[in-house]
Amino acid sequence: MSRARLAVVAAAVLLGAMTVVLASGHLPWPRGRCGLPAVAPAGTPSSAVSAPDGGGVRVVEQGFSQAGRDGSVSIGALVENTSGSVAYRTRVGFRLFDAAHAPLFDALPGQHRLTVEVPVLLPGQRVGVGTTAFAAAKAAVASVEVAPGTSTWLARDALGRGFSAVTAAYLSTKHPNPKDPSTVDVHYREKSVNCRPLHERLAATIFRDAQGRIVGGTLDRPGQPTVFHDERGTELYRESKRPTSRSCARGEREIWVTPGSPAPPGAEDARTEIYPYCDLARPRYPGQPGDPAN
Repeated sequence: MSRARLAVVAAAVLLGAMTVVLASGHLPWPRGRCGLPAVAPAGTPSSAVSAPDGGGVRVVEQGFSQAGRDGSVSIGALVENTSGSVAYRTRVGFRLFDAAHAPLFDALPGQHRLTVEVPVLLPGQRVGVGTTAFAAAKAAVASVEVAPGTSTWLARDALGRGFSAVTAAYLSTKHPNPKDPSTVDVHYREKSVNCRPLHERLAATIFRDAQGRIVGGTLDRPGQPTVFHDERGTELYRESKRPTSRSCARGEREIWVTPGSPAPPGAEDARTEIYPYCDLARPRYPGQPGDPAN
């Protein structure tokens, strides 16, 4: 190839790259290697309530509602990492009690769902946890217990250079069935400034009443196509589109959750909170009782 032709080819390549830069606003290749590890940081789980440097994971708020015809109980809580270390893969357990403080529990195949794992709790961070439980024989639930179990305590740099929590801002709540206002479709805007996609491990929804008190919570997979029907099977509303990118990916997106269990009757839509669960790597749990729901 002649020097003249080489110059033409080089100019064309450079022009193409410049076009991409001008059109997108950024370079078409990474500015540097991503500083986040591709695998989960090594560590040994220990008590979540006691970090090596002092402090630990504590329950800041909690609340529940029992409104389901099947005896289901919606439970929500807010946990906080008061230590200077990272609480990695913190397990939070839920228990139900009657008026005599006797434990209520329905030993269904999904019993392990009474444990939820929060992938990352940065120092000082608060994260919502939610689940749906079933009282034995549809008994009345008088109280619930939300208790941190284990965490893997890590130094801040164990998460890699530039790790940041994925945030979510509430947008709106749809009630597709006027006869059943507990069926909801919650939209929110999610943002991640991390240098690579993280692994989505569901999202917690926390419901609050008009006074701001927690009245329940759920744990669901974001961005799922859903069709809502009335009691006769007539289609009422269809969430058929896909988000522009999946939960925990880089960038921003409008996304939604459609809780599989009823929203508490006292929930105030505008006070709903969403907490994306995003991990550095996907864990491999065998699905035994005691394993987390996510």
